[in-house]
Amino acid sequence: MRYCVTRQDILVVQTFDPNHDHMTPIVDSHVHIWSEDRERYPRSETPYPAAPELLLAEMAAAGVQHAVIVLPMYYAFDNHVLADTLKQYAPTFAGVGVIDPRGMAAAGRLTQLFERDGIRGVRLRANLEEQWFATAETIPLWRRAGELGVPLCVLGLPHHLPALQAMVEKSPETRVVIDHLLHIPAAEGVEGTAFKALLGLAKSPNVYLKLSNVRRWAAGPYPNASAQPLVRSMVASFGAGRIMWGSDWPHVRVGDGYARCLDFVRLHLPWLSDVERSQILGGTASRLWGFGSSSVH
Repeated sequence: MRYCVTRQDILVVQTFDPNHDHMTPIVDSHVHIWSEDRERYPRSETPYPAAPELLLAEMAAAGVQHAVIVLPMYYAFDNHVLADTLKQYAPTFAGVGVIDPRGMAAAGRLTQLFERDGIRGVRLRANLEEQWFATAETIPLWRRAGELGVPLCVLGLPHHLPALQAMVEKSPETRVVIDHLLHIPAAEGVEGTAFKALLGLAKSPNVYLKLSNVRRWAAGPYPNASAQPLVRSMVASFGAGRIMWGSDWPHVRVGDGYARCLDFVRLHLPWLSDVERSQILGGTASRLWGFGSSSVH
């Protein structure tokens, strides 16, 4: 079931999952924030403002209840701004941090982030630290993530697929979330080599996909008709219960904007069932990061 209400020209769509007796919240699975207090939270230069308050205002206008903050590259391995934001705005946000993934020390750092700072995910940046990605040095981190139920979010490129697949097969207990579909160009189509390899990861039940910032991925004017067959293939291969919507805020503000990014899923994929749409817009991310209930183990 789906219903719409209009509030000051803003269309708000709530999704209902018939398998539950409550409204499924809309969850943005991929946002970034940074602080203008550079003395307290040192960082490199950023292209535009991205304070949590700006994000919260856009979420409220679009009808988004929760978001997963991914530490941006501007802070390197310093997770303090993320930890403090989570404490200030709990339980609206969950957090994905970044650590040096090498050796047994990485497992200890993950445990500390989880237990002390409430950070519930770690990002592996294959495109920035390629020499560390999916190597034997990272195995302790993968194992500890599996023990803690902490998803590893992978940012990478198409040529990282073979190494990623090998690590996924070695670590079936660790949930892996693929950020931005590994930047595989939608223009290559459903028969593209890299896209078919991505779909091949569906055989591993611990792999999830983020359908994030579609405009940067799919060519053409909104609502990105060229993306339709690829999204259909993803849903057919992974199931909606392993796919989640993400905006990539604030970067999505440069382009079609936040509400339109969300509307791509809630309004412009008419072939989705109500249950599938509910999962992609919030159910999957809620289970992974425990919004409103205990997380999946």
